[in-house]
Amino acid sequence: MFPFSTLRHISFFLTLSSLTFVGCGGDDGFSSLPAVGFNEIRAEVLSIDRNESRIYAVPQAAGYQVLGGLGVDLGESMEFKVEAGDFGYLFPGKVFRAQVEKVSNSDPVGRILRLSNIWPDDPLSRVRVDNINRLLRRDTLTRGDDPIRTLGEYLPPFALFDQDGVLLTTDFFVGKTTVLNFIFTRCSIAEMCPAATGRMRRLQNLVFANDLSDVQFLSVTLDPEYDVPGVLKTYALAYGIDESNFRFATASKSVIDDLVRQFGISRKSVDLSVLDHTMRTLVVNNRRQIVYQVPGKGWTADDFFDRLKGNSSNEK
Repeated sequence: MFPFSTLRHISFFLTLSSLTFVGCGGDDGFSSLPAVGFNEIRAEVLSIDRNESRIYAVPQAAGYQVLGGLGVDLGESMEFKVEAGDFGYLFPGKVFRAQVEKVSNSDPVGRILRLSNIWPDDPLSRVRVDNINRLLRRDTLTRGDDPIRTLGEYLPPFALFDQDGVLLTTDFFVGKTTVLNFIFTRCSIAEMCPAATGRMRRLQNLVFANDLSDVQFLSVTLDPEYDVPGVLKTYALAYGIDESNFRFATASKSVIDDLVRQFGISRKSVDLSVLDHTMRTLVVNNRRQIVYQVPGKGWTADDFFDRLKGNSSNEK
């Protein structure tokens, strides 16, 4: 008889071997799934409990740290703690990818696991995102050393996820006039992102007050490694944003890198939570064409409102 600890190690490595086998091919539908990170899972939501900020989900794949150290069982329903903002897209049937860690202090035996850095991960959306953003990459490279888009040019193709985990492509712009800017939620410089989001909210209020129903807003993060959809949802709620015509969006770092190059934004990391960056706020018409832009932080809601009235199909 093997001792229990030996059996546990054997079981662990057999699980890893089976995961490797599944990932190598076959007709089971899993061969095209990308691997998860060593501290990640891919899982499907079974049910949610908003009152306790928890979900019940079935892990479909897991990294070796999660399997070996956190007791996650593939194919078995498990309970996970999440943040309130994540309930914007964690509903039954939703497939997601997330990092897993133990909940400290309140759970000394380590039975409760917390999810963080949660991303939508259903196969159809993943394929579409990859295909569209390959076009963005190609377009950025084709534009050479000076890829910045200017007035009169059209938007490049791109695919992002909004604060509700909904796939957002450049089709979002068709038929609407859009105010577009770039921010990040951890920005602590009052006159930069916080001020920009405050002005966007004021501009949104002007749009509502004047019944410009064909105007919408989009803020794209500069910090995608932190600003996952749930973080953006929490940010929107904290600023009192009416989300009916206002989307916050994120994507992988490589996609954001291409977008900031094409929209003339420079950014560099100062430390893990601070970005030194420039700003640009744009108006995009209902044909995805840039019709107005202001570089820097000095734009005003009143100026942009005048531009929106001129571009709105609702103007009398």
